Amino acid sequence: MQLSEHQKEELKRAIEDYAFPPDYFDFVRKAPERQANMKAVEVKINADLTSGDPERVKNGLSNVLYWGYARMGIRDVRVQRFRTKVTAPQLRNSGELFHRYSRPSVVEVRKLGLPEFSGLSFVSKIRMFLDPDNSATLDWQIMRIHDCCPETLLASFRVGKNATQIRITTHNASAYEGWCDKVRQISKRYFNGQFRAADVERGFFQLVQCGKAALAAQILKLA
Repeated sequence: MQLSEHQKEELKRAIEDYAFPPDYFDFVRKAPERQANMKAVEVKINADLTSGDPERVKNGLSNVLYWGYARMGIRDVRVQRFRTKVTAPQLRNSGELFHRYSRPSVVEVRKLGLPEFSGLSFVSKIRMFLDPDNSATLDWQIMRIHDCCPETLLASFRVGKNATQIRITTHNASAYEGWCDKVRQISKRYFNGQFRAADVERGFFQLVQCGKAALAAQILKLA
């Protein structure tokens, strides 16, 4: 099975049309900053996460939340709650992990016990910011593709019927790595490696946001 030219073009257009707010908050200046594009946001957050400086790691993790909740009214509450509850040992351990590994397992990240980072949606965002070339977000928007078609690799995730988050288990951690492998393979097979894992995921996200989840499901099933 492979994508038709139409499906390939639809995904490519979605990747290029992705327009989630490139927002970043400067916690030193205490002011929001709209960046030129998402790559600029990635550079700033990655530098903070991998700095080894606990205060900068705190700011980087805060910005993962700030960016991820950009379109939701709960953003500032979630960010402040994280900054209030996170502990010095958690920040120190996080800094050591992120400095050592660009792709720590989501299980390792969960074990840090970071407030606001218990489920896969936001832990996978940490992975994405650490290594956007090879890692992608996996959240409820992407899982909407599974609702349209239960025959994609997203069926590998075990999610309770009334679950409010995608739990991080050994099984789901393996499924997540499969998702990252898949979006990398799609770039290599159909776009000569032009796009990063994070870019391909954003293309699927864009399709879902534009009311084309069924098309996203067809593409993911065939790719």
